[in-house]
Amino acid sequence: MRTYSIYKIKEEHLAFIFGRERKLLEVMQGYEDVNERSLKELDYICETVKFDDIATMLTAQLDSKYENLEQARNALFLEHPIKGRMAIYLVERKICVYCEGSRMLDLDLFQMLAKMSERFIAFNKQDNECGWLKPMKYTMH
Repeated sequence: MRTYSIYKIKEEHLAFIFGRERKLLEVMQGYEDVNERSLKELDYICETVKFDDIATMLTAQLDSKYENLEQARNALFLEHPIKGRMAIYLVERKICVYCEGSRMLDLDLFQMLAKMSERFIAFNKQDNECGWLKPMKYTMH
């Protein structure tokens, strides 16, 4: 099972975070330990995500592709006969995603969230992976 923590970075902090994703991963790992300093840092750089907005968009976009789609209070459960299962929860300032099956599940979700905003960044702490859902274009001037 793959587990992702997805955060929406505030617009004013994008330039600072860009290129420092690994450092942010370290902060996120500290957040899992409920470190007081980490909580303040997350409040400062991350925007609150509204579950209803995400659930509405995902339901509209993915309903026809997934055999079973259920929504609970702050959770969304998706099942595809070939790709596998996915559970999406909203906790504080992050979207927690649990995927079991093909990585195509992850890509479906990442693609939908990238359509919502270019400021989402995902962390898979088990595999020490992190990245922007919609990579930013960087140009040298």
